[in-house]
Amino acid sequence: MEKKIKEKARRLINETRVMTLAVSDNDIPWSSPVYFVFHDNAFCFFSNENSRHIQYAKDRKIISASIFHDSDQMDQIFGFQMSGKLEKISRRALYLTVVKKYITKFSFLEQIFGPQIIENKHFFLEKFKSHLYCFHPDKIFLSDNSKTISFNLDFYSGKK
Repeated sequence: MEKKIKEKARRLINETRVMTLAVSDNDIPWSSPVYFVFHDNAFCFFSNENSRHIQYAKDRKIISASIFHDSDQMDQIFGFQMSGKLEKISRRALYLTVVKKYITKFSFLEQIFGPQIIENKHFFLEKFKSHLYCFHPDKIFLSDNSKTISFNLDFYSGKK
């Protein structure tokens, strides 16, 4: 894959704030936007375990997600459509690492809630009734309207 596209994909992951999850249950589709951070080849976010997207994703083998660069020009639309699995994170070390990345990306949270957001390991659960989840994509489809084609992308494993 050309270097320019890989860099564009990395920027998208680091600069985009919202990922849309798509799930279904009994032929009822549902999509939900979530703030995310990218860590260790996964898209991590906080969500209430009783929310519809988490309930619909529970016990599912595969769900889908997408992130896209927002643009007023059709030829500038760029992003990923993905399928994969959702995991609830309970490992303390991973949780703390992701929280720090999350607070760095969404600095307004620390400005609003202060240092307790990092110091209190139960902050998100107590304040928002939210747990940490990670979406692990197994298939990623890159859509780049500036090109005449779309293609599969494995940007983080080093495959070409």
